[in-house]
Amino acid sequence: MRKLIYTLIICLMAITSDLSAQEGKSEYLFNEFQKSLIYYKDGRVFSVKVNYSLARNAFMFIDENDNNVKLFAEPDMVRVLKINDRIFQLDPKGLAQEHLNQEPPLVVTYRGKSRPQGKQVGYGGRSETASVDSYSSIQSGGHSYNLETEKIIVADVEKKYTIKKNKKQKQFQTPKQFLKLYPKDREETIRTYIKSNKINFDEPQQVLQLVKYAEAL
Repeated sequence: MRKLIYTLIICLMAITSDLSAQEGKSEYLFNEFQKSLIYYKDGRVFSVKVNYSLARNAFMFIDENDNNVKLFAEPDMVRVLKINDRIFQLDPKGLAQEHLNQEPPLVVTYRGKSRPQGKQVGYGGRSETASVDSYSSIQSGGHSYNLETEKIIVADVEKKYTIKKNKKQKQFQTPKQFLKLYPKDREETIRTYIKSNKINFDEPQQVLQLVKYAEAL
């Protein structure tokens, strides 16, 4: 059955503890692995527990056969992921895209920004340029993953929004970029809404409400 679902790249349970997020950022998009339905382009549908790793920028799943956390080997074959009431797809780079609204279509793309933790140096400091141990690794999706003890820090989570305007895909991340999507005569009204409601562009649901307001003007 597993061969029909996916070819497993690598078992990651042994290194999960070494990839825990630090500096206040979680390695994963969700607090815990979520039950989901995975729809493949060839018509297959599977139920697994998944989470999105911001350290690797890839969806991962729990293999119920051995309870290990693993990477999908065929992300390009995934059409849609339904996680509770949330809908995700993968962009060409394999990043998670959540569909927030159908009309106008609004999508948010999640991308974790991470870096190696670095090695301990004198006086309690840490260096990212110090010599590192040699690890065996695997190439996947243009990235190299160490299989031993490399620690990764998720420093930030980038959220990039895409909205369809006048039959064209427009992207924005900031209030200034968002205001440029609308006519000048709406600009001040939308700016006032953003300020009075303290819209945080790191909160997709707040941005969704902003879009609904702006489109209704």
